[in-house]
Amino acid sequence: NRKLFPLFFPQIFQRINLYQKNEPRKMPIPSPSVTPLHMAKTKADTYGQNHIIESPIIISDALSLFEKELEKLSRKERAGIHEAEKKCPVITRSEDHRLMFLRCDLFNAKLAAKRFAKYWNKRIELFGEKAFEPFMLEGSMGNDIDALLNGFVRLLPGKDESGRALIWVDASYLDSTKYTRESMIRALTYIEHAALEDETVQKKGVVFINYNGNNPKFSQFDKTLISMWADSMKGCMPVRVSAIYILQIPTLFSTLANLFKHLLGRRLSKRLLLLPGTNEKIVVSLSKRGIKRESLPIEIGGEVVLDQKKWIEERVEAGK
Repeated sequence: NRKLFPLFFPQIFQRINLYQKNEPRKMPIPSPSVTPLHMAKTKADTYGQNHIIESPIIISDALSLFEKELEKLSRKERAGIHEAEKKCPVITRSEDHRLMFLRCDLFNAKLAAKRFAKYWNKRIELFGEKAFEPFMLEGSMGNDIDALLNGFVRLLPGKDESGRALIWVDASYLDSTKYTRESMIRALTYIEHAALEDETVQKKGVVFINYNGNNPKFSQFDKTLISMWADSMKGCMPVRVSAIYILQIPTLFSTLANLFKHLLGRRLSKRLLLLPGTNEKIVVSLSKRGIKRESLPIEIGGEVVLDQKKWIEERVEAGK
């Protein structure tokens, strides 16, 4: 049975910039009306990303601008927000909730407001009436436990040296006989939100690690599912993607490379960081990029034992 390199999950992501100057400087102001004045950002990090230097004044100004930008949206764009504000105002009006979107778009209130609107429209589409409940395994996620248990995507317990979340992707676990596509998308949304519970992750971002050591098969390539995942995230989820590592590059990659580049687009392709070679070589390479051995699964010579069932049980116990 021929193996196929599952380089399809990066279609989910829309924006990243790896070409920023490596020094602290003032943020360019797109418009006085959408971004707080006097914003500064950090110097470029390992992945060329800069991060806003937050202060109470910056946050207050950004939230005020965010509210004004929401009012400028069309009735159609605001449909989900309008319904959510009636049914779950505690969530939608929460500063913590809104800050996730501002941080994702570097405190550009206009971009954050558009993302916020798309997010609520998509959340209602995916979850129906349960969209207005907090994401909890014993509540709104009760019907999606099988998809969560699947193990296709897992949030690793550790982070990189900068505080980024690490999300492990292994397409060999995909088995559409055990879940519906809709349920899997809800499960992936839950995992993304679990990562965003950490404020540092909201600011610094997420690193995806695509593991291919279990030899995913061609039959496991679910183009429809990946398209649905992309649609659920693109311009919706407040996730900053720092890098997408591809491990154990299969032979067929060279044949499929041009196709994947076409699907991903020029900018998205530049996010991909290919790490061929032995597991030990990969672990050393990741360590140089701030992802230490103790944060990686034992599958590649790390120290983390992947146990999705235990992760779910711990979150249930914590009321999450």
